[in-house]
Amino acid sequence: MNGIPLDPNIPTFTEALRRVGYHTYCAGKIHLHNSAPPKGVPLNEVNPSEYPECRPLWLNGTITDLPTPFYGLESVDYANGHGHNSYGHYLQWLEQEHPESAKLFHEQTVLESSSPASELFNRSSYKWALPAEFHPVTWIADRSIEFLNTAGSAQQTGESRPFMLMCSIQEPHPPFAPPAPYCYSYDPKDVPPPLGHAGEYDDLPPHFHQMYDTPIRTSGNHSQPMSTTTPYYAECAAHYFGLIEMLDDQVGRVMGALRANGLEENTVVIFMSDHGEALGDHGMWGKGPYHLDSVIRVPFLISWPGKVPSDSLHEGVVSLLDFAPTLLDIADVPIPEGPIPANPEALDAPSAWPGRSLVPVLTGENTATNTSALVEMDEDYLGFKMRTLVTKRYRLTTYSGQEYGELFDLQEDPHEEHNLWDDPANRSLRDELHLQLMHKIVETDISLPRQLSRA
Repeated sequence: MNGIPLDPNIPTFTEALRRVGYHTYCAGKIHLHNSAPPKGVPLNEVNPSEYPECRPLWLNGTITDLPTPFYGLESVDYANGHGHNSYGHYLQWLEQEHPESAKLFHEQTVLESSSPASELFNRSSYKWALPAEFHPVTWIADRSIEFLNTAGSAQQTGESRPFMLMCSIQEPHPPFAPPAPYCYSYDPKDVPPPLGHAGEYDDLPPHFHQMYDTPIRTSGNHSQPMSTTTPYYAECAAHYFGLIEMLDDQVGRVMGALRANGLEENTVVIFMSDHGEALGDHGMWGKGPYHLDSVIRVPFLISWPGKVPSDSLHEGVVSLLDFAPTLLDIADVPIPEGPIPANPEALDAPSAWPGRSLVPVLTGENTATNTSALVEMDEDYLGFKMRTLVTKRYRLTTYSGQEYGELFDLQEDPHEEHNLWDDPANRSLRDELHLQLMHKIVETDISLPRQLSRA
C-alpha cells in the first residue's frame, strides 16, 4: 500500500553500496515516504523532517530539498508524482528556468479540445501542451545523462569511483497526458480492445462488480465507478502507449550516454517497473485490489556485459524481491542485516532478506523454471488482505476471511477469463497451490532484526 513510510532503520541495498564507496544517486521518483500529509493533521502542524516527501510542503516552499543520504542515496535530483502532479527539484527547475512552460504545466494546458476523460480521477487523459523537452521524463533523463558525463570524465582522469545510478522514471502512469509528438503516435482507432467478456464478474470476487458499477473507494480508485472510463478506453490506451514510447526514447538517450562515456562494458543495467496498468482489461483501470496479469507482470531486463548473452531469456518466474539480492551479489557486497552478533547464534538461519540472487540464473548455472512469486496487497479500504501465488502456469489469489478467490490456468487461459476457484474438478489443484502459497509467505517473510543471542 502507498502512504506508509519506510522505517529508516531498515537496511537498504543503497546504503550497503554507499558504505563500501559507491556514489549512490537517484534522478526522479523515490516515494519511500508519504507524498500527502497524514489524514486529519493540518498542514501547518506537519513536521517537514518527518514527512520529507510531502507534496504540499514542497509546493508551498517549506521543503526545498531531501536530507541526504536519503535511505542510502548520497545525492538526489528529485521528481515525485506523475504528469501535472509532479513536484520536487524538477518543478523548482521548471519554474525558475522556463516560466512559460511552468505556466503550461500548472494550468494543464491542452493541445486540442479534450474529451470528458480529462476530468477522470486517476485516469485523466489529454494531449499536454507542455513541450516534451521540459517534461519530467526528459528532465530525469537529462539529470541521469549529466551524472554519467561526470562519471565518464572522472574515469578519464583516474578519479572515478563506482556508482549506482537510479534513473527512476515515473511514466507511464495516469494521468495519460503525453506531450507532442507522443500524443499523436497512436490512433485510438488502431487500439486493440481490452480483455474481458460479458458476465465475467459472476465468477469473480464481489468487489470487481462493485468497482465497475459503484463509487466505492479502494486503494486504486477514488470513489468513481470504473465504468466511467469505458467510453474513453481507446483514447486512454493510445495516450498510454505514447507515454511508453516517450519512456523508450529517454531510456535510449541514457544508454547512449553510458556508451559515449566508455562506461557500458563495466556497468550492469537493470530495467524494471514496480507495477503494470490494468488499462481497461476486465473493466479495471490502474492498480488496485485486482492481481490481473496486466498489473502484476512487469519488465525485468538485465544487461551484464561478458556474463549474460544478449539473447538470453529465462522462462521461470522471478520476483522484484530478487532485485536487491541480485544487485548486491553482482557487486560482491554482503546483504546488510543491521546489528548482528560477532559469532552467529544459529549458523543455519534463513537469509535475512526475502528474495534470491538471480546470478546463477543469469550465468546459466541455474536453469530451473519451477519457481514462483508472491504478490501482496493490503486493501484496508475494503477490509481484507490479498495474497497471490504466481507459478509458471497458474495464478492463485486469496482474500483474508473470505471464501471466494481466484484460480487461473495461465497456460490454457492466458487472458484470465475463466476463474476455476469453485470448479470441483480443480479442487485438489487449488489445495496444492494454497499449500505452496503458505510456504511462499513463510519463505519471503523478512528475518530482521537478527537474533543476537539465544535468550
